[in-house]
Amino acid sequence: MDINTIMRTLHVVSGTAWFGQVVVINFILIPSLPKFDSVVRNKFITTIFPKIFKLASHLSIIAVLTGIHLVISLTDADLSNLLNGRWGLSILIGGSLGLLLTTFHFFIENRLIKKIKIGEEGDDTMIDDVYLKLKVVPRFGLAVITLILLLMINAARGLF
Repeated sequence: MDINTIMRTLHVVSGTAWFGQVVVINFILIPSLPKFDSVVRNKFITTIFPKIFKLASHLSIIAVLTGIHLVISLTDADLSNLLNGRWGLSILIGGSLGLLLTTFHFFIENRLIKKIKIGEEGDDTMIDDVYLKLKVVPRFGLAVITLILLLMINAARGLF
């Protein structure tokens, strides 16, 4: 098995796991939070979401780094190939969005984790603020990562 096969496997697995995690957050975890009383909701947020953020960090960085390796390898380090055709443009746009989403994720994640840690010490207003952000930020992430996934499918198999 060559290195590109390993990298492609890691890329696809980490990218789809990242997408699946965002789907679970948006359609299962966030909609469940209002059903809990504030004490249980706060405990859930302070216990579960730091782990979710950490997993998303690992998945996103693996997807981005393996994607960069594959682009360099498949273009023979001639990135001008990304400016031509369905494959190149899909990879360029999807990869750029993935890099931006990963960067955005790290900045937002760090801010939310700090608020969660303050909330663990008894500041319910911080947890309420985190909860409000959790109702918006993952939806944005889902829209972007869905577009990335469609662009990568287009690059691999062609959709449009």
